Amino acid sequence: MRKRLFGLLASTAIVFAACQGAASPSPSVSESAPPPSESAAPSPSAAEVVDLFTSTYPTRRVQGVKGGTVIIGDWQEANLWNPYYQGQVIEANVTSAVFRGFITTTDDFRYATDLAADPAPTVANGGVKVPGDGGDAMTVTWTMRDGQVWSDGKPITCDDVVATWKWVMDKDNTGLYGGTTGWEDITAIDCPSPTSVVVHFKNVYFDYLPLFSWVLPKHYIETIPVKDQVAGKGWSNADMPKVPVSGPFKYGSITPGQELRLVRNDLYKNPITGEPAYLDSVVFKWYGDADAMIAGYRAGEIDQAGDLTDGDLPKVKDLGDQVKAQPALLYEFLRPNWGSPTMKDPAMRQALALAVNKDEINTRILAGNAEIAWTNVSPFAWYYVEPTKTAFDLEKAKSILDAAGWKPGADGVREKDGVRADVKLCTTTRQQRQDTLALISGWLKEIGVASTVNAVSPADIFGSYNESTDQTPCNLSRHNFGVAEHAFSVPLSPQSNYPVYHSGQEAPKGQNDAQINDPDIDRVLDELKGTVDFAKAKELMAEFQKLYVEKVVEVPLYFRKDVNLVSTKIGNWTGNPTSTGYTWNVGDWFIKP
Repeated sequence: MRKRLFGLLASTAIVFAACQGAASPSPSVSESAPPPSESAAPSPSAAEVVDLFTSTYPTRRVQGVKGGTVIIGDWQEANLWNPYYQGQVIEANVTSAVFRGFITTTDDFRYATDLAADPAPTVANGGVKVPGDGGDAMTVTWTMRDGQVWSDGKPITCDDVVATWKWVMDKDNTGLYGGTTGWEDITAIDCPSPTSVVVHFKNVYFDYLPLFSWVLPKHYIETIPVKDQVAGKGWSNADMPKVPVSGPFKYGSITPGQELRLVRNDLYKNPITGEPAYLDSVVFKWYGDADAMIAGYRAGEIDQAGDLTDGDLPKVKDLGDQVKAQPALLYEFLRPNWGSPTMKDPAMRQALALAVNKDEINTRILAGNAEIAWTNVSPFAWYYVEPTKTAFDLEKAKSILDAAGWKPGADGVREKDGVRADVKLCTTTRQQRQDTLALISGWLKEIGVASTVNAVSPADIFGSYNESTDQTPCNLSRHNFGVAEHAFSVPLSPQSNYPVYHSGQEAPKGQNDAQINDPDIDRVLDELKGTVDFAKAKELMAEFQKLYVEKVVEVPLYFRKDVNLVSTKIGNWTGNPTSTGYTWNVGDWFIKP
């Protein structure tokens, strides 16, 4: 699956309420909530009153014991190590174990400070000023925790934060997964002390909290020209054991096609305990196939099997409590390429939406376990509105294509202005995705649209702009697809939509891989980006969701569960339904005696 790495932090109402003016009323605070589960998922009404800075995790974690190794299996292989270029969920899980930023997200949908000290800056506590100091549109002041060092012993300071900003904005830096949104609004970063960070913005920026999701080591990134780093220098398999990191683990060894081995970073200080990790090492083992990974778990080869879905639940139901199925902030969807010969026509996108039977996909492929999706916004988000539901209607799809001038040819395939309605359907090698596209291909045939299912490796479809070419099959960042099926993390922070749907954010600048270009969508996202008014943001996102459905920006299929198999011997494993990933607290994992 692919995810929005720039939107790692699941944001709900309190964050944005805190970003309003001083006259805004204090948000109400709910009682401490348990971590999300199938039986205790947060409701939209609860999300509006939750205190996002008070997690129950510190009271739920238990004291562990030192030593041991946990082996994690995944059917996709991580192959990019710089967090700002990564595009796969598994790569984010690796990053959460080795790199840290100002803030992370807990398993119960709260913000937790990481490299930053408590409290995180808000308008309410004076850490955010709008308007800012000295002519700034906004000024944000962070304080970093004392005594933090890189894995090579050098202090982590404000200078690293400045270097990270300059590295992101370097003119030679291309293919950044989240683009430069937000970073480009910074005019300066001052360092009054090694642990004080004052960020000056020329524009109000909605998503200042997760902007520094990762801080990079100044003394490493400044030794290699950025244009060479874009080409992979300094971030290769051989380089990684030498890269200074800030997380509970550091790179040990990388064996392509087999495994990644992480070893404990003894200089790391847990934000809760001040201690390094319990485990000696964490190993990621690559299987290439989900069924082979499940078999490996049953055989005792691995202690955790990650990145399974609703469709896998019938295969593992006999494993009982070892099956961890959490409501995830993920939706599976069809991504029409607005720049392709067929899908650039709004009528073809409308016909696509009508020619997909979501209920049949759920029943035949997912055993009825999934929740049907009609928008990209989670029902748990504070700005969610009930979407319009598009009924499966092949006759209506045909009439829309007829009216738009797509006429059937001799072979039944429609044509318009010399363009044949032949769509390249792209996805990963995951069998349930191939089965889904096979169904969709059949429905498209019934309305006069030919299609070919192309199942390619995750490295091809999710390859970054820098590591792919125009010939890379089905590559998203190079727009080499007609319609792609994959998954995205649900953007509980509404700003997460900007780099994905704004017309100015096509790769290599941003993540608009589908080449969406619509003035109404651009206007809404521009206004959202530049406000810290909670009520206005909610109003804008209601408009965005309406446009998303009407213009068939995408065709959402279903919201997914995050399914993992986890050995009972692992202590403090909680999972994490946000895009931060299950390794968010890997420093607390331990082997039970």
